[in-house]
Amino acid sequence: MDNILNRKGIKSYSKRFSSTIINDLFSNSDSINGEQIKKVTGINQVNSFVVKGLFEAWQKEIDNLKSPYFDYRSPKVQEALKSFMNVLSRHISVKKEAFAPLLEKAVEESILLIFSPFDYYEHLSYHYSGDITVDNLKSTQKYVKVNGNILEMIIKKMESQKAGESSYPSMLAEVLHEIESGPEEIDAFYDLFNDVEPLTESDIYGGSSKPVSATSAEQEMKPEVSEPKDTLNDTLASNEPTIAEVHEQSSLESMASGLTINQRFMFQNSLFNGDEELMKKTLTFIDECNDRKQALDHIYQEFPHWNIEGEEFEEFVELINKRLG
Repeated sequence: MDNILNRKGIKSYSKRFSSTIINDLFSNSDSINGEQIKKVTGINQVNSFVVKGLFEAWQKEIDNLKSPYFDYRSPKVQEALKSFMNVLSRHISVKKEAFAPLLEKAVEESILLIFSPFDYYEHLSYHYSGDITVDNLKSTQKYVKVNGNILEMIIKKMESQKAGESSYPSMLAEVLHEIESGPEEIDAFYDLFNDVEPLTESDIYGGSSKPVSATSAEQEMKPEVSEPKDTLNDTLASNEPTIAEVHEQSSLESMASGLTINQRFMFQNSLFNGDEELMKKTLTFIDECNDRKQALDHIYQEFPHWNIEGEEFEEFVELINKRLG
């Protein structure tokens, strides 16, 4: 299991979602203007990332203005160029074939940011050439409308440290370990995506193919009510699940497929100290165990520091029971 997220599924969904929007948007016209682009979907984050993509393409065109005969760096030329770009920005016209990839990328990035902000921020550095800078992050911050608290904390860390003291990946790991608030509620986003194109769990996580609704998301986000748990020694001493565990169990194809949004955040942050790779490795090991005793023996041996009375540990054991019970 290389990734907890179904990256291919997210990309495929982004294409389907974008196709539905584009077919309607260009039904009576071969191009769209700036005002249409700013409200192209009912999802503000998608619209914001579309504008971001358009601005970045525009910036590349400016950066490519070079000549052996003219000095584009002259202050007067820069001033005139800025005025020209302001005028040009009021006369945006994008054709269907050029707009499609902008929208697809915006949808894909929005799904990552909304449903798995840690993956979005982890891969953000790949977007920039060389080492990521505070200016890079601030330019992105303008377009982030959801789960922006993580980015804000990273920027503050980078501004408070000297250049070269710590890399972006290490700062991200620190922030994930220190941050107290979880990802923003996702119920409304499920409905917004479903209004355009049905969104399923398999599109995001590769598990069940049933449509995801706000109702099911709300049930998923609520903690399960179960009978009091055995102590760790009691759990290790027996392979037999309790009656409550049998009632709660559902056959999981993998540990990852059973993770809720909140659990993924909680486990990575609280149990694995923000180390996503360690969590993936552990989930993979448990998937390959013969029974839950083998899995729990491994957990007890490798992570003796875990608080066995804590909510995080209890929910992790419940997940093991559902996978191997």
